[in-house]
Amino acid sequence: MRKILFVVFVGALVMGLSIGALAQDNFKVGINNFGQANFFARIGRISLINVVEALGGTAISTVTDNVPDRIAAIENFIVQGVDAIIIQEGDIKMAAPALEEAKRRGILIASMDAGTAPFVDLVVESNNWVMGAMAATELMNRTGGQASIVLITNPLGQMIRMRAGELELILTEYSESQIVSELVYAWPDFFPDIQGKMESVLVANPTPGSINAVFATFDGVAVAAAAAIREAGRQDEFVIVGIDGDPQGYEEMVKADSPMVATVAQQPWLMGEILVKQVFKLLRGEELPSRHTYIPSKLVTKEALPPQSEWPYPENFVDYGKDATLD
Repeated sequence: MRKILFVVFVGALVMGLSIGALAQDNFKVGINNFGQANFFARIGRISLINVVEALGGTAISTVTDNVPDRIAAIENFIVQGVDAIIIQEGDIKMAAPALEEAKRRGILIASMDAGTAPFVDLVVESNNWVMGAMAATELMNRTGGQASIVLITNPLGQMIRMRAGELELILTEYSESQIVSELVYAWPDFFPDIQGKMESVLVANPTPGSINAVFATFDGVAVAAAAAIREAGRQDEFVIVGIDGDPQGYEEMVKADSPMVATVAQQPWLMGEILVKQVFKLLRGEELPSRHTYIPSKLVTKEALPPQSEWPYPENFVDYGKDATLD
């Protein structure tokens, strides 16, 4: 009898230890952000780190703002023996050789708004095709389908190419609208770069109506363009749309004389939380209904801004995800 009780006790103890181990798997997760130049990057990084740690893992976070440094960071993750690598923003394909090597070594590869590729196991993002279409449609509506557009873009971001591509697609249905100038922003020093380039475009097009719209592939460059336009005193001639839901965009739109009229708001905090939870589930051997998850976004206009208390300043998300559980 005593032997049976002892066996039962040991079995229960082993089971308890196993359950405890599952509850606190110390997975090591490498996180690489493509700079910290806007709210999306900063909130995303906070969320990713906090949720990894809340679930009992170890977050190894790096911030790089160019592809060679990103590749070096990934190679360092491999050396450190991480279980998973999360890439946020930029274009995940541009780091393909390093990530393919990580994949060969059994490391899980996840993308947070960095696009996708055959070697990627998980993607969580807004639908960038849809966001580009929403912003472009609003621009057409605001200009009555007669827009001479300055497109602000950068081919280094897969999500940026998708947004710009939707503008070009929608323009096929608007014969009286066209892209008259394309500006490629620098990263991470986009603000002075685009402000200066927009000033040059304004000088080259002094006649009212020769240009009257700006399609900005993210809010930071929309605000930079607005600054140049306002300084030139031509804000009444322009309509600007952006994408992100950046509080800096809201600060610009709330100004009575702002030419920025709309953005498409994302939820980077929720993206980070959901992606990390999915990473942990896969590392534990669980199945997921889908390995590509879209997080809802919405059009926000100058006339219907959210209350300032709801603007997503990064400092308001310092504790986000610290109480996360694997539900």
